[in-house]
Amino acid sequence: MIEAAVKYAEKCKFSRVYIPSDMVGLYEKYGFEKIDELKNYGGDIDNIYMKKIK
Repeated sequence: MIEAAVKYAEKCKFSRVYIPSDMVGLYEKYGFEKIDELKNYGGDIDNIYMKKIK
């Protein structure tokens, strides 16, 4: 599903994909890098991951 979303974003001419998540280790496997953190609506901290695409 992650790869399909990235391919769709590429097809739509986006140059980057961003994902907020509290998961660690998953998105890095797909080429994402952690670029920041944010407080989510529940008050917890999420990581912001980014992947550059063509």
